[in-house]
Amino acid sequence: MTLPRRSLLALPALVPSLARAQSWPSRPITLIVPFAAGGNVDSAARMVAPELGRRLGQNVVIENVPGAGGTIGVERVARAAPDGHTLIVAVESTMAISPVLTPQAVRYDAVRDFAPVAMLATLPLTLVGRTDLPAADFAALVELSKRGQGLTYATSGVGTAHHLLGEIIAQRTGAKLEHVPYRVSAQIPTDVMGGRLDLTILTVTLTAPLVREGKLKAYAVSSAAPHPALPGVPTLSSQPGLAGVNLEVWQGIFAPARTDPAIVARLAAETSATLADPEIQQRLAGIGMTPSTLTRDALGAYVAEEITRYGEVIRSANIRVD
Repeated sequence: MTLPRRSLLALPALVPSLARAQSWPSRPITLIVPFAAGGNVDSAARMVAPELGRRLGQNVVIENVPGAGGTIGVERVARAAPDGHTLIVAVESTMAISPVLTPQAVRYDAVRDFAPVAMLATLPLTLVGRTDLPAADFAALVELSKRGQGLTYATSGVGTAHHLLGEIIAQRTGAKLEHVPYRVSAQIPTDVMGGRLDLTILTVTLTAPLVREGKLKAYAVSSAAPHPALPGVPTLSSQPGLAGVNLEVWQGIFAPARTDPAIVARLAAETSATLADPEIQQRLAGIGMTPSTLTRDALGAYVAEEITRYGEVIRSANIRVD
């Protein structure tokens, strides 16, 4: 077999890369979670890490580096040695929202400073309300909001995906919604059930049990298809004016930019194999998450699209963080 001249010329550059990939990993891999232990991001990372480590032949150690809405941990990985031994579990807020909402405080470029490895999972949001609201479905809810002072909706903070989804709903449907940001999201369902708030946008993990118990009324879910945790609840994208609105919170693994492509390719392959494991899928489903099949190339494009999408909402609604 005779190799083309172009392939022969590329061999000298390819050989060191393959050699590095074959000797990697040479020590445990640190997978940074940029939030405190116990949340959805931390839980998913801890479900995936042991099996990923088994496949790579080294332990994958979770390190929680919380602070500044997750951006401290992300910046640390952006500045880490690009040797494949330090990775980040980043999310939509750290990669697509904070760089637009608070550019003066974010000291990394979400596109240029990272090599996408794999999307881990997605988690839809839900629009739910107090059970005594006189609106049987989403269309009736929009009409109800247009009367009087409108309706209040609470989220876990200004500039979160939850808040921006509320803005999208208001912009696209003309609904009159007043945002009420909370510092502690665990208190929100209690205040909605108690009648102090009309609505909230929270993850399906938090709302589904309360909906099933009849304590909250579900109006829509933000995933592209109905969610098994809330059978019969329609998607937002199926509602008038909201076609194409499929907005979910997500988390993915990223390496520092300039990490050897062969190492990134192996990381991507082993992460995909880990996510295909039925036990891992079942465990993620147990916390409402759907394992992703997005390729690493598609993940890079997706992050760029998310930056554009959230940026448009932030600018059109003039959202600012004081």
